[in-house]
Amino acid sequence: MASAEIERRQQRTNEAELVHKLKASGHTLAEIQRRTGLGRTAIENRLRMARQSLGEFTAQQMRTDVEVLLDDVIRRAYERIESGELDDREEASYLKVISDTAMKKSRLLGIEAPSKMVHQLEQQWGSDDAH
Repeated sequence: MASAEIERRQQRTNEAELVHKLKASGHTLAEIQRRTGLGRTAIENRLRMARQSLGEFTAQQMRTDVEVLLDDVIRRAYERIESGELDDREEASYLKVISDTAMKKSRLLGIEAPSKMVHQLEQQWGSDDAH
């Protein structure tokens, strides 16, 4: 194999790793395009390459990727709130995004059911104390 071909393959491999890391950390397609200079089709190809080289994602890896994305949504919403540039309506909207995203994260991590059980127990204990 010619050295130019080896270099092209290595470049595509490096791009695939970068694109995958950017995607996993919550960057949008437009952000990835700006950072890498690659077009949409090239980015999709690099993602496919990265996934093939990494093998099939396990359920845990997928949960981790989604958790990172959800954390990024929460972080960005807090940044907007802390900027001090929002009116009350906009701030309430961002707080709802944070709350909804936190609920999605709790479901992802499997902690929604236990919190419901604790709430039910607290209600039951409250009613027992009344007697």
